[in-house]
Order: sequence, then structure tokens, then C-alpha cells
Amino acid sequence: MKKLLLLIIPIIVLGAGCASLGDENTRTPVEKYPKIASWLAKKDNIIESGEPYDLVMSGWFEEGEAKRIRANNPDALLLAGLTISWVYNGDEWMQFLSNVSNFGKEDPIDFMEEMYLHKSNGQRCAFGWASDEWNHDEIYAMDPRNFYWVEMVTDFYKNVLDQPQHDGIIVDMVTEKSWCPDGISDEDWVAANIKILKEIEEHNKKDKLVIFNSGRDISQIDEYAEFIDGYVMENAFGEWGTDFETALNAVQGDYIVILAPDTDDTGEKNKYLKRMRLALTLSLLHDKTYVAYDVGPRDHGDAWWFDEYDVELGEPLGDYYISDDVYYRDFENGVVVSNPNKNISVEFDQEMIDITSGTQSSSFQVEKGDGRIFLKIQ
Repeated sequence: MKKLLLLIIPIIVLGAGCASLGDENTRTPVEKYPKIASWLAKKDNIIESGEPYDLVMSGWFEEGEAKRIRANNPDALLLAGLTISWVYNGDEWMQFLSNVSNFGKEDPIDFMEEMYLHKSNGQRCAFGWASDEWNHDEIYAMDPRNFYWVEMVTDFYKNVLDQPQHDGIIVDMVTEKSWCPDGISDEDWVAANIKILKEIEEHNKKDKLVIFNSGRDISQIDEYAEFIDGYVMENAFGEWGTDFETALNAVQGDYIVILAPDTDDTGEKNKYLKRMRLALTLSLLHDKTYVAYDVGPRDHGDAWWFDEYDVELGEPLGDYYISDDVYYRDFENGVVVSNPNKNISVEFDQEMIDITSGTQSSSFQVEKGDGRIFLKIQ
């Protein structure tokens, strides 16, 4: 069973700011190498970093926040949202969902017990997320057949989509398996979620981007594939995340892919840099792939930035190629090497600079499970 993940909102209390801000051209992904994302971003950290993120995903973006992020990258895509099938049992999180959903209503909908999915014994279906160590409350499944829950969550996404500062939506913790088999079957769970997604799709008048959290890979959300433009592959190359071959097949598909390696919740950023670089270089083997590196499922969205993110590779000179079980792609300004399988030597016919180490040479060593970006010396 896939591991499901939590979006914790650093709370936004909405009022008039939830009103539509007027028309704006819909943004779409631009061709840029590399493409850096933040999944469930800590927006203040992203803004304060001053770094030019290409894709930032969080619960909501105020107009001022959007402007500050785009001051660093005018082409930055901002996607907002929560989920369609669960609630985090924190007062601020629930108030945020309620505020956005009920904006402009004469008769707002409050949370009520019948919205929750219950076991046969009457207990709520809990995910088991509560943690004193992480100061996390519990997550509860909602009943996707309940009229009031469906109205609340679809109105939430309608109001998110109505904001011109939002280039699309995210849907976290999607699953094809019922959270509570004795409360709802897998088949009925999927069918009810599809109805919700169809209603959200009707609200997406401008065909804005829709990104799901797939967990490990798209096989865990393929019942909903018709509704998405792309998906996040969390914990890439980690304890339960995707392997290199699966990720490589994914980035060659038709979807936008966000590879999201992390530190397996340890927070040891430097310990897992090889994992980050392997994901980054894999992302550069194709044209519609982003990378987002952070702590892990318990603590997403840090504004970590690395020298490799700042490179200007220019345009690709062709597709990636494989030589001796190593993956390469040539660009105007350099070469990308993604090396999942063994320790290797890389030889060039001119001096290059290894962005990671700063070394200038025509011969380099790259360890198994690592990736490197080599720039031409101008």
C-alpha cells in the first residue's frame, strides 16, 4: 500500500482576499533546464530565499505572495489545493478549508459528523498520522458519497481555480484503496471520488493544470489518470519511493512529473545529496520534469537550494542516450550524467567543470547512485 502524505498549512485566514482578482493569462510550463519545484511549500521560506523556483505548490497563494515569488521568476507556476478525501484534524487547517469553501455563501456549510467516513463500529476512519514527536494531529477519511462533504470540497476547489494568481490545483493523498473497507468498498470509493473529480473538472473553465500526489508512482492513481496533467513521485529513490527505472519510464510519458527525493524524514540534507543529484539529472533527461528535494513526508517544502539548481545548460542537443549503463544528455552548455548502477569514469575531449565539486578536468569519477552536471569552460 502506498504511503500517504500530509499537507500542513501555515494558516491563511481568508476574507475578501478570496474574491476573484480579475482575468489573467493562464501560465504554462516553459522550457528551462533544470526545473526546480517545491511540493507543499513553506511559502515564507520560498519568498525569503529569493530563489527562482519554477513550480511552487501549496494550499493557497495570496496575490501579494504570488507577486513576490514571481519577482524572482516571472514564469513561476503556482498551484494550490488540499485533497478530496480527508481532513487534518487541526483547527487552523479545518478553518482554512471552511473559509475558502464557504466564501460568498449565504448559508455556509460547517463540518458535521456525517461527513466523516466511519467504521462499522461507528468510529471515524483514522490514518494513524498523529505524532507527539512531530506535533501532528490525526488525519480522518471523509465520506466521498456525503452530499455536504462533496459540496464543501468541490466549492473549495472552485474558489481556488477562480483565482488568477493560481495556475492550477494540487490534489494530495489520492488513493484507489478505501481507507475503511468496512465503511466503503474500493469500488465505491473510486467511483465516488471520480464523481467529485468530474465536478471539479467542470469548474476548471480555463483548463488550468491539475497535479496529483501519486505516492510512489502513477500505478497507484491510474484510476484517476484522465483528470490529471501531471503527478508527484514522492520519496524518490528513498525507503518506499520509486526506483530509477520506474522514474525514467515515467518522465518519458505524456505527463508532467515532479520527482521528489527527500531525506526519509531525517532532515540530514547533506547526507542525501547523491539522491537529490540522481533525481535532478534524471529530470534533465526529459523536457517535462521537475525536481523537489526536502525533508520528507512529515515535513515538506523547505527552501533548499544548491549550485546545481543555478546552472544554465541552454537547449538540449537531442534526446538522452545510454552508454555502458550510464545515462547522458548533451546540452548547448554542458553534459548531464545520471548514474544509477555503478561507479564510473567519465571522459571528455575538452576540459569541463563539475558543478558539484568545482573541479575542472577532462576526466571525472561519478559514484553509483549519483548524478553530475558538467559545464563547458567558456
